[in-house]
Amino acid sequence: MLEQDERLHFSNIFGSVSDKRIVLNHKNGSEEIPKGQITSVSFQKVRNLFMSIFSFLFSIILISYMIVVINSGSSEGGIIVLITSVLLILSVLSGIANWIGHHNIVISAGGNDRKPIRVEMSKTREGNEFVKAVKKLIFK
Repeated sequence: MLEQDERLHFSNIFGSVSDKRIVLNHKNGSEEIPKGQITSVSFQKVRNLFMSIFSFLFSIILISYMIVVINSGSSEGGIIVLITSVLLILSVLSGIANWIGHHNIVISAGGNDRKPIRVEMSKTREGNEFVKAVKKLIFK
C-alpha cells in the first residue's frame, strides 16, 4: 500500500517501484525493500550447460541406437523406433531449453543478495523493464 506522499513509478508482474521503495513479487509472497537499502540490481542469464551437453550427447546415442535397430530388421523394431523417436525429441528439446536458459532478477540490499526472481523466456521483456525501472530509481 502506498503512503500519501509516495508516488508509483512502475509496476508489472515482478513488482512495483515507487519513489521510496520497491516491492518484489515472489511466487509465494512479496517483499518490500526501502530505496536507501538497495545497493545493486542485475538481470542475469542462467544456463545449465552440463544438462544441455548431456541431452545432446544422449540424442546422438539414441540416433545411433535407432540406426542399429532399423538395420537389424527385427519384428519389434517399429515399436522400439517409435519409443526411441519420442525420447530423441524430448532429449533435443531439453538440450535446447537448457542451452537457452532463463534470466534472474538479482537485487542486493543491505549487503546481502535477496532471493532471485526467476524470469521465464516469455517474460524477458517485462523483467528487463522492471530492472531498468529499479536502476533508474536508485541511480538517479
